[in-house]
Amino acid sequence: MRLHLPSKTAAFWILMGLSALSATVLHDWTAPARGLFQPLALLQWPLSWFTHQVDQAVGAAAEKPLPADQGRALREEVDHLQRQVLNQRLALQKAEERVEELSGLAGQMPDSHAGILIAPVVSYDANPRHSTLLIAKTKMRQKRWVREGQWVIAGGASAPSGDAGATVRDLLWRGWLVGRVSEVQPEVARVQLATDPRFATEVRAARLRADGTVQLADKPCFLEGQGAGRMRITQAVEDYFHSGYRLVVVPASRDLPAPMTLGRIEAAMPRDDSAQHFDLTVVPAGPVEKLTHVYVLVTEP
Repeated sequence: MRLHLPSKTAAFWILMGLSALSATVLHDWTAPARGLFQPLALLQWPLSWFTHQVDQAVGAAAEKPLPADQGRALREEVDHLQRQVLNQRLALQKAEERVEELSGLAGQMPDSHAGILIAPVVSYDANPRHSTLLIAKTKMRQKRWVREGQWVIAGGASAPSGDAGATVRDLLWRGWLVGRVSEVQPEVARVQLATDPRFATEVRAARLRADGTVQLADKPCFLEGQGAGRMRITQAVEDYFHSGYRLVVVPASRDLPAPMTLGRIEAAMPRDDSAQHFDLTVVPAGPVEKLTHVYVLVTEP
């Protein structure tokens, strides 16, 4: 009996259907199996570290002391200092509100119940449809306390020095949110970046007043990841960009003891379906691709 192969058109639609099925329905079924391959993910860590070092070395060799480079470095430093001032003011304003509410606990910081876990970045997601990074759980307490949904903060090579409370406060002031833990395995965990198309959260636009205080927008906004290093705020009730609001802040919540910077507003565009609403283009507060470590924020006692 002669075997009839499907036509090119039929084969195309069959493959498309299988691809959609594997990306949606089979995702949960294959989650346990992915755990079997996590030791292989750790093998990417040395390669990722080596690539990062080579990139830094090449970048340093290629840079020349030109005015343009110096100007860019100064702008980055200004952005860093502005972000630090913003986060400090947000934390202090939050503390002042708590002091008013809890007069008997004056001086208590809103992050007194929070802790941080340092995690090295193993690799970044090679799938262009996703924006995630893989972190290693190198200590026993990380294996115990790292859980899905926890916020992840941009970090450096080591944690700030000092007492535990000061460490968390310093990190909240100096850092910025990169995303949330989306998957946990015994040895590694995956972080869903805020630019991932599946990421969504409530945010507020913010700006610094002339007196140094922070003004948050009255209305909350809905932010979602767009991929390719971009985010978007949809249906904002005001053109915050042209009103001087340049920063995007995640409000304090049960999982986030103090408001923190998530990104920077780059542009605004009126919506076609409503002249009273705007879509805002948002970019991360810093270069995610240069991170070697991140901090997982633990808010449980």
